[in-house]
Amino acid sequence: MLPIESGQYVSFEWIGQDNYLHEKISRNGQRTRGANYTSADAIVMFERVDKKRQVALIEWKYTESYGGTFLKIANSGADRTEIYRHLFENADCPVNKEILPSFDALFYEPFYQLMRQQFLASEMEKAHELGADIVTLMHIAPVHNADFRKVTSPSLGKLGSSPTSIWSHLVKPEGRFISVSTEQLFGNLSVGKLPEMKPWQEYINSRYAWVCEIR
Repeated sequence: MLPIESGQYVSFEWIGQDNYLHEKISRNGQRTRGANYTSADAIVMFERVDKKRQVALIEWKYTESYGGTFLKIANSGADRTEIYRHLFENADCPVNKEILPSFDALFYEPFYQLMRQQFLASEMEKAHELGADIVTLMHIAPVHNADFRKVTSPSLGKLGSSPTSIWSHLVKPEGRFISVSTEQLFGNLSVGKLPEMKPWQEYINSRYAWVCEIR
């Protein structure tokens, strides 16, 4: 594992070191983490066995669910497709446009968020932010949250049975998007080599008993 900032190995609400997505900056000229800008819940970095440096942007869900609201036009009247079009039209766009029905199809949550976070990961990789060779978006959500697995974008249903399965089909190159359930990640967690984590594991299993119900 490698530190992200200030010697810390995990940082939260990561928006990137530059405004890669060209999102509107407030009058004070500052971008804020966790509000008004595309961000990932957390970021970690590590050196792989092949000596490449990899960053993982982590997005985690818990009880979230989304309806079918079309988000192309903001309340202000702004067309959101124009904000991100420069990234969508890039030759190295991380979204496979050959199988995507239309750009508009992505403007339903959670696809709208996934698109923006994937753009952020892709631009960070191209810029070698933090010295990274590879930047991956990692998505964690409970299988037990059936509402989150509903496909909200009408034209994307033919690509998969859930938002994350659809996104896995859409993202390129391989390995730039990883989806894992909360149950898979924590239900099978072995702390044999890290006995100091045993109390934490017992707390998680007690408070969130469903985590151990692997599906």
